[in-house]
Amino acid sequence: MSAFTRVAIIALLALPATAHAFPTGEQFDLDPMIEDGAGGVAFTGAPRWTGHTCAVCHTGGSHTVGLRLEAEPTSLFSDGWKANTTYHLRVVLRDAKAAGAATALGDDCGFAVDPYVRCDVNGYALEVDDNLGRPLGKLAALGANGSCGSAAGMDPDSRVLKDGTAITMVGTHHGQTSWDLCWTAPDAGYGPMVAYIAAVDGNGGDGTEDYPTDVNDDDVAAGAVPIVEAGANPPVAQVGGCGASDADGGALVLILVALAAWRMRRRGLALVTAALLAQGCVHVRPRQRETLAQRKMTFAPDPGEDELDLHMQESREGASGGYGSAGGGCGCN
Repeated sequence: MSAFTRVAIIALLALPATAHAFPTGEQFDLDPMIEDGAGGVAFTGAPRWTGHTCAVCHTGGSHTVGLRLEAEPTSLFSDGWKANTTYHLRVVLRDAKAAGAATALGDDCGFAVDPYVRCDVNGYALEVDDNLGRPLGKLAALGANGSCGSAAGMDPDSRVLKDGTAITMVGTHHGQTSWDLCWTAPDAGYGPMVAYIAAVDGNGGDGTEDYPTDVNDDDVAAGAVPIVEAGANPPVAQVGGCGASDADGGALVLILVALAAWRMRRRGLALVTAALLAQGCVHVRPRQRETLAQRKMTFAPDPGEDELDLHMQESREGASGGYGSAGGGCGCN
């Protein structure tokens, strides 16, 4: 197994919803209406999915699970991605507890044994997008010899969606808390990329043959890992509109802290914690305006009621202005 360097710790997200679990990766490609699939939606949390992650369906977890993204060569997180370079990535599910007692069983569980025993069913999805939200580069399962660039093995643990935009777990094995994959960067000039990742710490359903998987009491972790382009100028910070100083709390800070390095087989493993601290106001991207357009985001969710309130104030207090006009009326309020 190749050594890995650079680790990005990814923040936990959890959003309520209901739906069916996807025990195998191929269900991401299946029709949602007649085949209980996702219709090509990877739920990675990327902007093209409006930020939706596995938490759209999986709920009720302890909110303690996390993710780690490892990569080789070492330069991906330190120097940035290089054009047409292939990187060996590993997604690691940290602190998985939902079916912890079954993790050590591996595939010796479920319908493979008698009597039936709960399985530890976990999964993930990942894609790499540019700053326009376009999935770029080529994703692939790890090669047969444990490295990228070789022929695919007979039993990979990752599977690329049919359209090639994202990669998920295969789902044929149980007790997995890490998955290997390969990503080949695109041509030069696309600028900064972001790896969007989401994963599920599944509890194996209710532990019976009737419900080997479900979406209840599963934990979810998701986040985004920024990756600059090697040799490219850093993006110019936007100015104006909002304060962006540390004093007013409007700064977005990315902290990379080297924690440790030790030998892992033939090479060193360096740990890097990526902490995103965001406060204050930020510039709104066009794709985010869908959320801002929702009724709950308005200061006055019911303009008609506001006009009635103003009409009453004009009649009783002689006050006017501030949030529209009440129009005509007899003023008998």
